[in-house]
Amino acid sequence: MSETFQLTTKEELYNVLNQLVAMRVSDIYVTANKPLEFKQVDDVHRSTAIAPGEELLIQFINSVGDAKIEGLLSDISKHPSGQIDGAISMPGAEGSATQRFRYNFFRVLDYDTKRQTVKMALRPLNDTIPALEELMIPPGLVKTIDELHQGLILVCGKTGAGKSTTLASLIQHRADLYKEHILTLEQPIEYLFRNDNSSFSQREVGISTDSFSSGLRAALRQSPNSILVGEIRDKETAEIALSAAESGHIVFGTLHTSNAAQSIERFVHIFPTEAQPSVWNVLSSALKVIICQTLVKDTEGHRVAAREILIVNVGIGAYIKQKDSQGVRRGIESGVKDGMVNWGRAADELSRQGLISEQTKEELIALGD
Repeated sequence: MSETFQLTTKEELYNVLNQLVAMRVSDIYVTANKPLEFKQVDDVHRSTAIAPGEELLIQFINSVGDAKIEGLLSDISKHPSGQIDGAISMPGAEGSATQRFRYNFFRVLDYDTKRQTVKMALRPLNDTIPALEELMIPPGLVKTIDELHQGLILVCGKTGAGKSTTLASLIQHRADLYKEHILTLEQPIEYLFRNDNSSFSQREVGISTDSFSSGLRAALRQSPNSILVGEIRDKETAEIALSAAESGHIVFGTLHTSNAAQSIERFVHIFPTEAQPSVWNVLSSALKVIICQTLVKDTEGHRVAAREILIVNVGIGAYIKQKDSQGVRRGIESGVKDGMVNWGRAADELSRQGLISEQTKEELIALGD
């Protein structure tokens, strides 16, 4: 077993983080005075490097982060919420540009001392936006979205399902195809878009604007063609997003849901009961596409994307208007000619290609329930 070693400077922490990025890890966990941990293809492993204490971790964030932390996060009186979100840009590996991470810095119980300590979950960010072909997004779906000039497009899935990457690829493609003003509301900003053909306004919640809802309300006065809402999680944001989608804007948004029918229900249930009938009605015409995705382990131990795709046609729109979630599921199943894919078909295709095990196939099929 390799010997552990304590990191005592920011430069040493940079070095270890860059080494982990080179290993293509998806997440890094840094707990004060504990060995660093990292995730590869959903499995968590432990490093021999021991993280510095809380004070040096805060110095690290304050020196390369987009927000300054005052005092110690372990001090409940100074930080009652117990967590801080943000992004950092630190020196990259030798010969490379800066390395960016999304982070959540939070309070946790130290098992050994039985006292509060701090932990940081870091997700490496890639400044290179993958092409749609690399992500294996169906060309027919891309064409459908290209032809839209207003409406709501939802990309759904659990945390870590690759929603941000799919959205970034779709939006960069749109920016290259058209000459638009594209406004994004993110927390934090993950990908940096190229301004080659379109004009981008990337705004970070907590820095550029205080909330998704206030940023979205202001966006309607900033003349965008397309809008990205990093997360639709409250009534006001959902209401403005729906209004914008109705009034001539393309609105991209995300939800933490597993399948298309569930996504529609979740969106409606953001609103109070008395408002829901009208939301079903508006959604039946304003909603255009839902992409639900997850990343699963393939037969070689790598991650592969699987997606359920809903494209709102006349039949699906009628089912939504009738509040018929089972009808929506049937509409996806019968909508193959329109480019729709349910979880069963997605699982069958990956299985046919020999990419996933029988167990993974069954897990994907179950996402449609």
